[in-house]
Amino acid sequence: MKERIGALDGWRGMAILLVLIDHAGELSHSSWIHKGTRVGATGVGIFFALSGFLITSLLVSEKAKTGRILLARFYIRRIFRIVPSVLVFLLTLLALRYFGFLQVTNLQVASSLLLFRNYIPSDWGTGWYTAHFWSLMVEEHFYLVWPLLYIFTRANVKILTALALAVATWRAVSFHFHLFPGPWAPGRTDVRIDALLWGCILAIAFSRPDWRDKLKRLLSGWFMALLVLVDIISNLGNGQHNYSFYEPIILALLVVWPILHSTSALRRLLDLRVLTLIGKISYSLYIWQQLWMLFPGAPMPFPRLQSFPVNVLMAICCGIASYYGIEKPFIELGRRVTASFGHKPDPVAVSR
Repeated sequence: MKERIGALDGWRGMAILLVLIDHAGELSHSSWIHKGTRVGATGVGIFFALSGFLITSLLVSEKAKTGRILLARFYIRRIFRIVPSVLVFLLTLLALRYFGFLQVTNLQVASSLLLFRNYIPSDWGTGWYTAHFWSLMVEEHFYLVWPLLYIFTRANVKILTALALAVATWRAVSFHFHLFPGPWAPGRTDVRIDALLWGCILAIAFSRPDWRDKLKRLLSGWFMALLVLVDIISNLGNGQHNYSFYEPIILALLVVWPILHSTSALRRLLDLRVLTLIGKISYSLYIWQQLWMLFPGAPMPFPRLQSFPVNVLMAICCGIASYYGIEKPFIELGRRVTASFGHKPDPVAVSR
């Protein structure tokens, strides 16, 4: 399977636009706008579902073609894809701190590098500029464990479904009883990883023609619209994001729906050139928007550049520069480094 699957770049574009809408709405003085833009928080959930679906689709394809999964190739490509842009962003923050513009702490930087940023407090003061790394931590924890879990469970959908439901149950219990209170609680990997697992489960289902046909028959346009409406209403009700057990399932189904229905209006929307272009730079855009799209209480060292609508333009410009100057070259380098993998016996190759 090719790394780019139809509609997924469009979904990436839609997801990052939802994140920007959510962040822009936080600075609004209108309670109606603030509540309305909270639906944008689902953008991260879409990213999670996309990651689970795409990564698992690649693993399924590799296993089908070669009979094994090369862990070294998987991890090296992920490192080249994710780490360079993060390093440049963090170095930029340290430079701004050195010149007295920001007060980012050593703990915030170190936790972002060592993959535990989503387990330390994330206030909107000094912590704002690395706060968005909570979602990257969830994804990177997923990348670390998922290939091994995929292999050891033999892609058993029943086991993976039980695991996803167990995470959702743990999230409900943890939040209801305030077991780990604090502003970082909703971003912990242990309470959000089901959002990626549902994407993984659907990718496995897609690899089985009979399951894929059943999904296509089940997920009619009206049924999908009803599910999305339920999720939107639950998010807009009190202006707070919904952490229900069903939202990750709905978002994962929504991600695959236009792939199943390739002639639908939603698929045509996601295939629009502007959305696919935004989708390609979405990772870099997500990293750099945090420097410009602020929540109330975050320090504003560059108030003119960090105010709407200039902040949106700055985020897009930084995202484009990061994609073409950092992300894309390192992705290509990662592919060249791993190009010879699989042509000869590899000690880290794992067979079923």
